Amino acid sequence: MTMRSSERPTRVSITRSSSLTDPSAIRSAVAEAISLVGDLGDLIKPGQTVVLKPNVFAPRPAPTTTDPRGVVAVGELCRKAGAGRVIVGEGRSISTARYRKTANTTRACFEATGMLAAVERAGFEIVYLEDDEFVEVDLPGAQVLKQAHVPRTIMEADVFINLPVMKIHSLTTVTLAIKNLHGIVSDYDKLYRHCYRDLALARKLTDLLRIRRIDLNVMDALVGQEADHAADGRPVEMGLILAGRDAVPLDAVAGAVMGLSLDDVDTTRLAGEAGLGEADLSKIEVVGETIASVRRPFAKPDVELSEAKFPGLRLYAGDYCRSCSYYVRRGLDRLKAEGKLDENHPIAVVVGKDPQVPEDIACPVFILGDCAHESPSVKPLRDRLLLRGALRSIWACPPMQFRMQAADMLD
Repeated sequence: MTMRSSERPTRVSITRSSSLTDPSAIRSAVAEAISLVGDLGDLIKPGQTVVLKPNVFAPRPAPTTTDPRGVVAVGELCRKAGAGRVIVGEGRSISTARYRKTANTTRACFEATGMLAAVERAGFEIVYLEDDEFVEVDLPGAQVLKQAHVPRTIMEADVFINLPVMKIHSLTTVTLAIKNLHGIVSDYDKLYRHCYRDLALARKLTDLLRIRRIDLNVMDALVGQEADHAADGRPVEMGLILAGRDAVPLDAVAGAVMGLSLDDVDTTRLAGEAGLGEADLSKIEVVGETIASVRRPFAKPDVELSEAKFPGLRLYAGDYCRSCSYYVRRGLDRLKAEGKLDENHPIAVVVGKDPQVPEDIACPVFILGDCAHESPSVKPLRDRLLLRGALRSIWACPPMQFRMQAADMLD
């Protein structure tokens, strides 16, 4: 049974690390943040198995992914509290798995980020979740994901600890504790409704809170990331660790620290409305540092699609959601950065529902996303391109491939 938000713990701690480079300072900040929201000795019984879930969705080091020093610090505290096994488990993103030419497994991501070496030195176990056995879990009350396929390691853990990083995200505005749960489901579930039309992705992410109890969340905010969650993001030195027993109040506090309101962050707001945790800051107890003392507004992502931003772009757009904005925009960013998009080398992009397009276009044409492909207004152009062998298209919602492989498609 899902607990009502009034029954859930609402205390969130914020602590400072005296150094961003000294591991002992980081360990102290982690230990203090955890102690302010509860005693690990009460949470972990002798001999129990503890699973730590960091954010290592891609082969990019912190702050794009969780800092290994924080992960090790939490693991060492768990072992000191009596844990019999400490397992670090993660599953890379579907974009990484499907569209990266190299480093497309979680193991490769762990190697690239330094997580593998750090965890092995600490003597913890590692489970790459895509290789685990999956079990089917019903999610009563879910809005989008009614059943989830979850690694057995996650479901059978005695204690489950979530270790997100403080970041802006181009689809969900932030990727914090709730969004970090996307790594604990199958690739099929990750891809399912990965679209922002009607807030589908945000609703699916809140459904993940129904999979199992999260016993503790410890957020790496040593160095955050603004503007984007991936390669286009910028580091923000914060020097903070946040902790909470419940993911929703933790995300509410973290969002406020980042200068965001509840209206800015759909996942936090929707989780609160669904009774999955307390999202109202006035009802959350913040201990340690105050929000005001550490607040630093983070830059939001730029995902605008505009011919003015990209000389050489011919944009034919209908009604499209944030998913197409992000994946198409980042593909265009790559083409521009690689010198493959300018007035001397124009390209046309067709996206969204019912765009108005001519029956033929002289330059290379990309038809992106299910909405565009299913639009009657696009069919004459699509057929002409198909007949002359010049159709560059992605039938998918969202068109992830364009973000990762736009240059290859153009070539």
